[in-house]
Amino acid sequence: MKNIVNIAYSYHNSNKGITRIWTTLPMDHPGVTCTHSPEEKVIDDGNNELFYFTLKENEQFQMNYSVDTYKQSEQKMLTDKEKAFYLRSGTLVVVDEQMRNLAHEITAGAVTTMEKAKAIFHYVVNHFKYMYPPKGRGIKSFLEAKQGDCGEYAFMFSSLCRSIGIPCRSLVGSWANSKMNAHVWNEFFDEQTGWIPVDCSMAYIQKKKKTQFLFSNVRTLKWTAYFGQLEQQRVVFSYDAELYLSPKYNDLDKQTIVDSKYPPIVPFQIDGQPFYWGYEAVEGCVPYMQPIYVRFDQENLSIKPNKNQHNYLGQWKITETGALGFFSKLKSFSYFVFFISIIFSFLLSSPFFSALTAGSVIVICISFIARRERALFYTVVALYFLLPLVANLSKLV
Repeated sequence: MKNIVNIAYSYHNSNKGITRIWTTLPMDHPGVTCTHSPEEKVIDDGNNELFYFTLKENEQFQMNYSVDTYKQSEQKMLTDKEKAFYLRSGTLVVVDEQMRNLAHEITAGAVTTMEKAKAIFHYVVNHFKYMYPPKGRGIKSFLEAKQGDCGEYAFMFSSLCRSIGIPCRSLVGSWANSKMNAHVWNEFFDEQTGWIPVDCSMAYIQKKKKTQFLFSNVRTLKWTAYFGQLEQQRVVFSYDAELYLSPKYNDLDKQTIVDSKYPPIVPFQIDGQPFYWGYEAVEGCVPYMQPIYVRFDQENLSIKPNKNQHNYLGQWKITETGALGFFSKLKSFSYFVFFISIIFSFLLSSPFFSALTAGSVIVICISFIARRERALFYTVVALYFLLPLVANLSKLV
């Protein structure tokens, strides 16, 4: 069953000079409307399509397209190139002796790929704490701090799987129902089944912080279900982190950056060193494609840095269609009615507004139930508000 969403993406070059942009957005696919044509296109060994283009000062890039939400891949075999790509070691996802020893310790007694991956899943969920934003990126920082966000959970799962020969990738994308709500999760490859989805950070949140998504438009699962199953309310921007950039990314000398009049912002550290987003890459790679990576001109170091995240990532909005889109809009409208009616019910003590308050809550609950978001909880809430609705309606008759 398809769940089509509409994606609107834009980037405004508010910087000085030319801004160079790499992206995995489907710039030249059928049905896409885009203000720019890619100047270069490459397909990496993981089958990611990377596009490159440049923007002049004050130039605007806009793109609109529709896509089905994430579903488990049907691929059953990997080429030698793909297998090597998803077993490689990098700066953020490290495969070394330390990680191999840890992975073997975690999976002791496990025989099949599925058993080993499941042991790693439980280890990552149970030994680390979710925190956003992290101070550092990459599994070395995650191991030291014992806390991080969805990206660090995904990098850790990838590192441990790769360390014992299980191809694994970090999927970089977004929740499919809002503005700029980025997320990262995993897939590992089992030769008997193919690619299998895993989300360690959502498993942690559902195990430790069950109410975090209570009022959100994200459908949640039991924490153990996030090994092998997802809720189909997300879109993929790229398959894996640390994608090689073409044309080559020319890092600006770090000392030049540090000594500049206005050093740029430091969103995080890598290996204990500040990473300057927009001025350097990670060994020629983008740390993660969300859904672009940029290269600013050096002359921007002569002015105060732009701290707006849109300057570094652009901005996107994802709109659901069909029944999910309808009930999302109905839910938002009902929230508005609820807040208005509850104010008037306190001010006027009118059974009409009391009935409207209870009725709007019931409609909100119906919207949650129709979207399969914590249906049992909202069924109980709806039944609870049914009595005051009926009581107040009887007063109006």
